[in-house]
Amino acid sequence: MTLQEIGEALNIPVKGGAGCAVRGLRDIERLTPEQPLEDGYLYFIESKNVLRRHPLAAAPPAHPGPQSPATGAAERGAVLTTAGLADQFSRALVAPDGQARTAFIKLLKLFDKTPVFKPGQYPAVPVHPSARIADTAVVLPGAVVMEGAVIGAHCVVYPNAVIEPYGEIGEGSVLYPCVVIGHRCRVGKRCIIHGGAVIGADGFGFYDEPGQRHKIPQIGNVVIGDDVEIGAGCTVDRATIESTTIGEHTKIDDQVHIGHNAQLGRYIYIVGNTAIGGSVVIEDGAMISGMVIVKDHLKVARGSIVMGMSGVAQDTEPKQAYFGTPAKPARQMHKIHAAMERLPELLVKVRRLEEKLGLEDDQPARQ
Repeated sequence: MTLQEIGEALNIPVKGGAGCAVRGLRDIERLTPEQPLEDGYLYFIESKNVLRRHPLAAAPPAHPGPQSPATGAAERGAVLTTAGLADQFSRALVAPDGQARTAFIKLLKLFDKTPVFKPGQYPAVPVHPSARIADTAVVLPGAVVMEGAVIGAHCVVYPNAVIEPYGEIGEGSVLYPCVVIGHRCRVGKRCIIHGGAVIGADGFGFYDEPGQRHKIPQIGNVVIGDDVEIGAGCTVDRATIESTTIGEHTKIDDQVHIGHNAQLGRYIYIVGNTAIGGSVVIEDGAMISGMVIVKDHLKVARGSIVMGMSGVAQDTEPKQAYFGTPAKPARQMHKIHAAMERLPELLVKVRRLEEKLGLEDDQPARQ
């Protein structure tokens, strides 16, 4: 689609590059401050804070992109933004102030590839004719393999597991009963996904206006690396735009939730009943114990350890242990707990001191 065609579909004006081809959407938060917008892709920027974090988003690219066959102009990254920020960009879809989020929702719907099924009686065959299943794979009775799905060599798919359209399962992976692999989600080689896990459910995204609640389309997917194990009853939500990712050799216990857009690295351990917020980054080698909550948009640094029943409310430092709510470095938290154990004794001492000074209960002590 061209930028002009998208503008017409969203019913908003286009500034510059109307004939520029748009190959898809990209998440601005995936770029570092040193990276410009990628050629041929569309980004959503609705605030000055985002622009401050990504200053090159408003700058022209250092090298012109490929030539558009239709216009001969160089393709560059474009943005969906507000009227108040439009002057910062050379190519933009300009939503009226206060309507950028609703325009973004319409944009996501425009690029949404969620399968739409025609009404009518479908055949009772559990494997769609277009699915590709390796000769050495085992698909047990009751499993459902839908359109365009791919199952690699030596995989085992147990009864009542569902692989939705264009889901991919890598060589040697095992899906236990009632696992759901959402549409266009990808599972690497030699993965084990235990019963009842759902990979690729919609992320929890909504936007409220007076008298109306909008569901934000989640048009991304989930990409799981090789040698990952995911416990029973886990949920991994698909990304809003690109991919929720889990790196190779990461091991996830039962009853763990991973929010949309989360980026999990390699060789991570996550223990049961833990909830990882949306857009959280967990770097390689981190260990997260049971019943931990990690707030959205935070980073758990490489090699960090988060002890059980903690609430992580700020970024962690590499190779440090944390616990408590809000979680703090373990050494600091041990001192706090030691002081708390002395509180009854200290309260008695304070009371005696007040009596000695003749202070009333509501009278502040004076130095």
